[in-house]
Amino acid sequence: MISVAAAERLMWVGGLWVAMATAWAAACLWVERDARETFGRSLPWSLLCVLLGTAQFLATYQYGFATLPLLLLVMPAALLGYVAYRDTKVPTACKILHKQFALRVARIAAAQLGLERQFAEIFSPQASVATPAAAGIVLLRKDGTPVDGRGNDGLDREISQAVKTVQEIFTKAVQLRATDIHLEPKAGDELVVRCRIDGMLQNVSQIAGAEGRAVVSAVKVLSDMDIAERRRPQDGTFAVLMQERKFDVRAASGPTNFGEKMALRLLDADGGMVKAGLGALGMRDSMLKTLRAIVHQPHGMLVVCGPTGSGKTTTVYVALGEIDVLTRNIITIEDPIEYRLDGISQTAVNNTADLTFAKILRSVLRQDPDVILVGEIRDKETAEIAMQAALTGHFVFTTLHANDAPTTVTRLLDIGVDATLIQSAVSAVLAQRLVRVLCPKCKEPIKPSEELRQKMGVPPDKDVVIYREKGCPACHGTGYRGRTGIHELLVLDAPIRELLVGRPSVQAIRAQARKAGMRTLQEAGLAKVLAGVTSVNEIVRVVKS
Repeated sequence: MISVAAAERLMWVGGLWVAMATAWAAACLWVERDARETFGRSLPWSLLCVLLGTAQFLATYQYGFATLPLLLLVMPAALLGYVAYRDTKVPTACKILHKQFALRVARIAAAQLGLERQFAEIFSPQASVATPAAAGIVLLRKDGTPVDGRGNDGLDREISQAVKTVQEIFTKAVQLRATDIHLEPKAGDELVVRCRIDGMLQNVSQIAGAEGRAVVSAVKVLSDMDIAERRRPQDGTFAVLMQERKFDVRAASGPTNFGEKMALRLLDADGGMVKAGLGALGMRDSMLKTLRAIVHQPHGMLVVCGPTGSGKTTTVYVALGEIDVLTRNIITIEDPIEYRLDGISQTAVNNTADLTFAKILRSVLRQDPDVILVGEIRDKETAEIAMQAALTGHFVFTTLHANDAPTTVTRLLDIGVDATLIQSAVSAVLAQRLVRVLCPKCKEPIKPSEELRQKMGVPPDKDVVIYREKGCPACHGTGYRGRTGIHELLVLDAPIRELLVGRPSVQAIRAQARKAGMRTLQEAGLAKVLAGVTSVNEIVRVVKS
């Protein structure tokens, strides 16, 4: 018979063993999920966690419960090692071994105990001290009224406190060079803050409980939205001033199954990229010279194409910046107006007031324009009016959603535009993509494969080195920092115009353009790889052909 003392000891030790097994399983699941989010893949970290735990439990089975103290030391140490390593690859707001994370955990615990108000009163002053950069942020409503969250702008206490959190979010976003901020409600009454950095979304922070809902309400107040309406989409605008830089912010809200989501687009009101000129877009010299000659033509049309987020609007704005606004009348029609340009008349589409691209364009043609920007061609009517303008002494810039330059021509034919009108009006089509630039601090040199050397046109006897992404604190573990463009310019010369008579295929247009010297998007991307600007993986991601 087992004595009572032995039974009690077995129960305690066995219970501890079960608790350790449960904790180990939970740790493995967390490491697998976290590694996938942080590094883009779960291996080898999840595998190491599983193998380590398995070895420890096999040791317990082989040598008895005497190894439990060792298990209690090794497993937490291994988990702590993983956490310390992953913290070197993520922004400060996502680090676990940091006081911000401790405050976040304490805030969640306070919310569960119903002590949110007391927690805010104790820790809000410290939080504001911890992020002094947020003190330099000024949030401006559409009418220019500042909202500082100090209780003197007519807001209730909860929203006033949330304004400070919004300031901190924008501080982080600007420091990370983000173009978009997403406030996304998730299961468990949690608001996840994600930023689009170099075209890719990254987790920045998490806000728990009522504070997350208050942050959404604060943004809606700034955007002049109805804070009581949560079931239908809304949109609005406001501005952010930070260290003498101004950002116009476009806000859009919408319902989700866990609550209301906000998407915020940051637009540099100073137009730094626009002022840099066409030379800053990453084109090769021969293409840049050709494009500048087209932009300065007295009449014609330049169509810039690409998918959403490929920088079409920025390229058109940069091209407009090459034109002398003092001697030429430039008018833009946009939906919406993204950058404010000096010396240029800008008009926004308003479908509610029945002001469409086509109707505004007809009106603009009576205002003696020299250059017209039509934000986007969406239908046959807009395309035909724009092309007629290009034929009557105006130069027209426009954009179109298409995969590449030859596809743009057939797309115009598909929406019903007459081939003879395209022949006469369109001067050139510029297709583009944005690719991430390798981080100069951590990019790794590698030798290309023979197949890749052939694609890049490298002679067999020439020794070349290309680079791949790695990841370091400077690039937040992504391996990339900044973006540049790859371009494909199709000039509608005489052979291409003759080809359009017979309604040609995309392949026929591409073949003729290649004869004339057009470099495809893939070739332009591989040239950037050869120059050490970006990686093969990035070109494969962006150019799917």
